[in-house]
Amino acid sequence: MSKKKQPGKYVLYLAVLPKYRTECVRILTDVMGDNLRIFVSSAHLDESVKTGIPKDLYTQVSIRRLLRGRAFIQLGSWGPAVNAKTTVLDLNPRSISAWLLLAIRAALGRRTLVWGHIHPQAGAGSRTAVLRRIMRRIAKGTISYTYRDAEKAISDIPGSAVWIAPNSLYRKESVRPALDANDAQRSSVLYVGRFAPAKKVSLLVEAFGEAVRTQPDMRLILVGGGSEEAALRHLTSRLGIAEQVEFPGWIDDLEALSPFYARAFCSVSPGFAGLGLTQSLGFGVPMLVADDEPHSPEIELDASGGVTYFRSNSNIELSKTILTKWENRDNLPNLAISRYTKLRYSAEAMASGLEDALKNSRTNLL
Repeated sequence: MSKKKQPGKYVLYLAVLPKYRTECVRILTDVMGDNLRIFVSSAHLDESVKTGIPKDLYTQVSIRRLLRGRAFIQLGSWGPAVNAKTTVLDLNPRSISAWLLLAIRAALGRRTLVWGHIHPQAGAGSRTAVLRRIMRRIAKGTISYTYRDAEKAISDIPGSAVWIAPNSLYRKESVRPALDANDAQRSSVLYVGRFAPAKKVSLLVEAFGEAVRTQPDMRLILVGGGSEEAALRHLTSRLGIAEQVEFPGWIDDLEALSPFYARAFCSVSPGFAGLGLTQSLGFGVPMLVADDEPHSPEIELDASGGVTYFRSNSNIELSKTILTKWENRDNLPNLAISRYTKLRYSAEAMASGLEDALKNSRTNLL
């Protein structure tokens, strides 16, 4: 827990701030100074989603899970959250504390913003989508994770104040094409992320097993970890491709990841795509994405030209798409998609959107 600070003019009272938010939060706190205070809990409803930013950047509050894990309430430091000039809360109907703080601050006439996904993964027609709209109507404005979501937010509530804090990982200086110092030819298919059922990593292993029969020099690198790791290792052995598949473990450091992207001619999202898309395109490596999955809003990066879709749940079509990318591997890294990502999805852009929202400036969309 950080040392005690004086009440700030601006408060972020959120469920969690994962490690990948570190650069954005550092930039924001450098700019806002003691005017900003941040309150988060150690973990979300899904306890695998944890706060990972440095402890000196926030004050920890407790969290209690309710209704058999379907909702939660955060306790502690409500005073600063109620009294701040502007408070930012999660745009998440499962947060009882967000509802209560919204109501209290609305009754007091104080400015509150909500930050998050405009619609749930199930889409604008789902039952919980209306709850998000109610939260947004009570609030004085919305902070969107993506450019497309910001457009949806204005369409949902015409005339509403919307800011864009594009979901980003790294500072501009760190978003650059991945290059191999030895100028080796790219020969790897790359996956970076959790080994969880929704990510469908086994589909990629099966597709690679098909593709490597045609191109035996090909390699598969699975960076990550999770509940399915043992099953994936067994699958590579059963398919007879264990020697062509690497399991480097969980790596989230940018410099440590760069060599893997420098060896890759494509990355793959066999399940739903999320922030990994921002990472891959920033390195100048195109991503193969399943066409019918509940993707996170970051899928809007397909506008960069760096995304190739394949038919969901089809290892045969994914295999064919991998082989097509193999034939074009001499054209990498793709400088255009790296530059596109750097300009629109940097930690500086995300922090700037949050700063504008807190200070109530530049409310124009795009």
